[in-house]
Amino acid sequence: MSHLKHMKRDTLVNIIDGILSLVVLALSVDMFKAWNKQSDQLLQISKLFFLSLSVYRFIRAFMIRKKSRIDFIRDIIAGCLMLAGMALLIISGDELRIMPTVGVLFFLAILTDRIASVIKNHTLPNILFNLAVVVALLVLGHSVIVIVIVCIVNTLKEIIGIAYSQMKMDIFWKVVRKTNAAEILFGMLLLTVAFSLVLPLLEDDIPDFTSALWYSFAIISTIGFGDVAAVSVMGRILSAILGICGLVVVSVVMSIVVNFYNETKNLED
Repeated sequence: MSHLKHMKRDTLVNIIDGILSLVVLALSVDMFKAWNKQSDQLLQISKLFFLSLSVYRFIRAFMIRKKSRIDFIRDIIAGCLMLAGMALLIISGDELRIMPTVGVLFFLAILTDRIASVIKNHTLPNILFNLAVVVALLVLGHSVIVIVIVCIVNTLKEIIGIAYSQMKMDIFWKVVRKTNAAEILFGMLLLTVAFSLVLPLLEDDIPDFTSALWYSFAIISTIGFGDVAAVSVMGRILSAILGICGLVVVSVVMSIVVNFYNETKNLED
């Protein structure tokens, strides 16, 4: 019963975190659009932007206070910095004059995130990544618009993390290796890259490798966007082979999911 309650609490945390992330993302996009527009509009959006960030950080700190002390302290500090930024925007009537100071507060919040990330995971790749982020921001400056772009990218990363939070990728890859599906996935990847190299030579509507890779992805995933279509005989033959490979891979992946579900259900029973 306690395990079930823990699962429900984690689900509720993900739902709240996802909704707040969407609000922050929407305001980040609006602020990016309003940067070159009227200052009054920019000021109002900036106030809402920093308010939403501070509320988001405080709520998330409350939700994870018992789970991770480092993340709790990180979100409290970042929330206070965002709240201070909103207060400066309210006090000052000239956003152009106060924006550099607000940008410094925003930079300090990002710096707090990077330090917390290094404390939690002090492996060399993670240290180098966080150091690169900080150096890039120092080089680009503390302009609010630059950090807003960083906020958009980071919020998208958070949303992707929430979307995939319940997918145990380590278990998935163990099942893939156990069922010998890794060889099939490698063959699919090999076929996709090989055909993407050849298709630009056969099709006028596929000018380069990246366009061919996008076309191959549409076929291999069985999505079929329809924006590009093969018209030559050889191009259609390659597309058919790639499509058959996609159907095989999809069926293998579905069988892996079903088998994993059945094994989990049997263990619970």
